[in-house]
Amino acid sequence: MRDLDEFEDGLIDQFRNHPALRGVTDLPQEELQNVLLQRRFLSLACTMVYDLAIDLLTDERSIRIARVIIREKYPDNTSPGSTPSHREDMMADILALGVPRETLVRSRKSLATSACVDTTMELIATAGDSGHADVELLTILRLWGEVLASVEYGELWRRIGPVLGDKSVFYYPRHMHDATSHPLAAASPLSDRLGLRLVQLIDSREARERFHETEQAVFAVKMAFYDQFLPQTVLAGP
Repeated sequence: MRDLDEFEDGLIDQFRNHPALRGVTDLPQEELQNVLLQRRFLSLACTMVYDLAIDLLTDERSIRIARVIIREKYPDNTSPGSTPSHREDMMADILALGVPRETLVRSRKSLATSACVDTTMELIATAGDSGHADVELLTILRLWGEVLASVEYGELWRRIGPVLGDKSVFYYPRHMHDATSHPLAAASPLSDRLGLRLVQLIDSREARERFHETEQAVFAVKMAFYDQFLPQTVLAGP
C-alpha cells in the first residue's frame, strides 16, 4: 500500500499546485465567483456519480459504504424536510460570499465543466464493465469525490476562510472534515471507509495496475476542470 500511497501523493501534489488553485487568493472577485459557481455544478453531479457507481458495484460491502456516504449529504436530523442538504449549504455560502442570487440563478455549466461531468460518468460506466469493476469504481469515488475534493476545499478555504470564518455552513465543515488526507496504508473505518475497502480489494498486481490507471484518469479529469480558469496564453505555452 505504501507504493500506492506514494503514487497517489504525487498526483495530489500536482493537483494542489495547479495554478488555478495555487493562485486562488489573488483572483479578482468576479473570477473567484466563476470558479465557485462552476465547482458547484460538480457538487450537484455528485449524487449522480454515486448512484451510477452503486448500480454497477458488485461488492455488497462497497455498495453499503457508498449508500452511507451519499445519504450523509442529505442529513435530516430533526423533523423531516427541515435540514438543508450539503448542496443547499454550498449555495448559502456562495451567496454569503457576495455572489448575487441573479448571477447564481443564471449560471450554466461551461463546456469544460460539462466535459468533466460527462467524462466522469463515462469513466464509471467503463469501470463497471471491467474485470476489476469494484476496485476501479471505489477508486473513482474515493479520488474524485473525497481525496481531490478535500484538496480543492482546502485551497479554496485560503480565500473563503478570511471572509466567512466559522460562519460558513459548507466550506468550513468540509475543510475541517477533510483537513487531513488518509493514506491507504493507514486506512481505517473511522478515517477512510472507501480506502479501507479498497485496500481489501486490491489483492493482485492487475488490481494495482487498474488502481494506478484509474487514478490517472480521474486526475486528468479534475486537472482539465481547473484548466478552464487559466489564461489561454498559459494553456498554449511558449
